[in-house]
Amino acid sequence: MLRMLAVRELKASYAGSAFGLLWAVFNPVVYLAVYGVVFGIFFKSTPDPVYGTDSYFLFLLCGLVPWQFFSQTMNSSAGTLVKNFSLIKKAVGFPAEILPVVTVISNIISHVIGLALLVIVVAFTAGLTPYVLLVFFYLFLAAVFAVGLGWVISGINVFLRDIEQMLGLITMGWLFLTPIFYSPSFIPARYLFIMKLNPIYHLVEGYRLALLTGRALPAEDIIYFAAVSFVTFGLGGMFFRKLKPWFAEFCR
Repeated sequence: MLRMLAVRELKASYAGSAFGLLWAVFNPVVYLAVYGVVFGIFFKSTPDPVYGTDSYFLFLLCGLVPWQFFSQTMNSSAGTLVKNFSLIKKAVGFPAEILPVVTVISNIISHVIGLALLVIVVAFTAGLTPYVLLVFFYLFLAAVFAVGLGWVISGINVFLRDIEQMLGLITMGWLFLTPIFYSPSFIPARYLFIMKLNPIYHLVEGYRLALLTGRALPAEDIIYFAAVSFVTFGLGGMFFRKLKPWFAEFCR
């Protein structure tokens, strides 16, 4: 059922589109061009030497690709219950909790296409090491976190439809509070621990370190990222089950 629904959602996401799944490649490229010109050329931003590259565009791409997976997953998770209200209302005993999971899976499929492009670019510009495989571990932790958060967001959105509108503002703020356009070294050391409370900080840094430097995140960062992901997954599931009995009545 998961596979069938994930394929269905993926097709619906690109229905009527001339380029279809190629948008998974076009989106990060367009963002890269815009933000790269603004921050890399106008503001003359440069990556920290720790990343082993002088290319701001490569540094930026390694941050944008994982960020887009997370932000697109969050934005599409919000309306997944309302969008599939007919399944919830008509199919007695339908497991509504799988709908946010389906959204995450369909976004993983799109993300893998963009990730493949990123790996090819890094391979031809900076070279790859076996540590590149760590990105799949970081992606797994991000997916666990996204499912838990998706359960919370989609559940609340059934009763408060403003959530979908608010998410745009929230993700915009979250974007700039994550070191995508700048290196963490830009933040004063005494405040860096606050930024590290953001789990997506570790997703972005994990991708960059694995792809550009052939290193893993520090052990304490991995433990924190994993702990936050699984705690969010558990609490999100509990929260979703509390709201589930009223979904059929409010979904319309």
